[in-house]
Amino acid sequence: MMVTFVLGSVHAFSVFIVPLEAQLGLPRSEISLIYSFALVSITLAVLSGYRIYSLIPAWLLILLTCSVAAIGMLVAALAQGWWTLFIGYSLFFGISNGIGYGFTLQLVGRELPQIKGFAMGAVTASYAVGSIIFAKIFALQIASESITAAFYALSLALFGCAVLASLLMWSSQASYTHEDSLPSGSESPVETRIICLFWLAYMFSVFAGLMVIGHAAGIALSKGVSIGLSVWSAMMIGIGSAVGGFLAGWLVDRWPLPRFLVGLPLLSALSLGMLVMVESPVLLVGLFYLVGFSYGSIIAIYPVAISNYFGEQGPMVYGRIFTAWGFAGLVAPWTAGLIYDAFSGYNSALIIASVIAVLSAVTVKLSHFER
Repeated sequence: MMVTFVLGSVHAFSVFIVPLEAQLGLPRSEISLIYSFALVSITLAVLSGYRIYSLIPAWLLILLTCSVAAIGMLVAALAQGWWTLFIGYSLFFGISNGIGYGFTLQLVGRELPQIKGFAMGAVTASYAVGSIIFAKIFALQIASESITAAFYALSLALFGCAVLASLLMWSSQASYTHEDSLPSGSESPVETRIICLFWLAYMFSVFAGLMVIGHAAGIALSKGVSIGLSVWSAMMIGIGSAVGGFLAGWLVDRWPLPRFLVGLPLLSALSLGMLVMVESPVLLVGLFYLVGFSYGSIIAIYPVAISNYFGEQGPMVYGRIFTAWGFAGLVAPWTAGLIYDAFSGYNSALIIASVIAVLSAVTVKLSHFER
């Protein structure tokens, strides 16, 4: 949870958008790509990470992962242009983020099978808590000093996490036991079809959350709220995501999974539709919370659903299905940035995301993800 807490700072990126736009003199769509490519890096790391989880002692893997992420933040802090920021934030930090997130998520699922839902939900919820705390830290650093100071602060936190988390991992003697997966291409046609349906349902369900997370502060500012309240908007998404992760992780050990897989995207769609119409700052912040709650719950329950359905193949299959998250992470924030540049607002983007969320519920309902 310590590891995912610090790595969850990636989802506080919306706080950087406006300051980076002014500092680098770039359009919002290009700044959004830094976040989008970071999500792509996270995705590729989760996709292939299961191959190395058992090759390196758990404590050493954590130490190396957080240290490389910290180095990436040092590079980002020194960035004077788009490409340096891309190398430090999108590549170094993004790849390390994916390895750290994927490894800790699968590790707790294997070490605590009796409370798998709660354990995996706690790890994903901690990721969301990190986005809340670091959104505030970044905002304070930017206001009092600079963007560079904010990146330095994150680098320091990552180095601290590298030491403390690796010591805890070493002390607990936790290890990732490797189970051989079936060879590539050995799945039956039915399983391949189910993987594709899981991929679509997951991509549709996280699209809305990733779009709003990437532009939360910008969406709030476009509604005419204060800068302070725009920061709170980004934080409320994180708070909602954290609460959703813990609560859904606990409930999914007790209630049928299909209820969550259908209901949560519909809640997200409703919240997005209301964001288009609402002007009240209080209601606006409340709706950001609901979007975050839906997103946090969704990313907590899908790993459990995949683990339950595919058994020992779960880590491998999760890596494949997680590419849906990366695809949405690339397309959703970038699309919102393009729409903002074209129309000076986010309403069209929110409507598109709402429709896509409904498609997730429809896909699950027609697919019957039960075993």
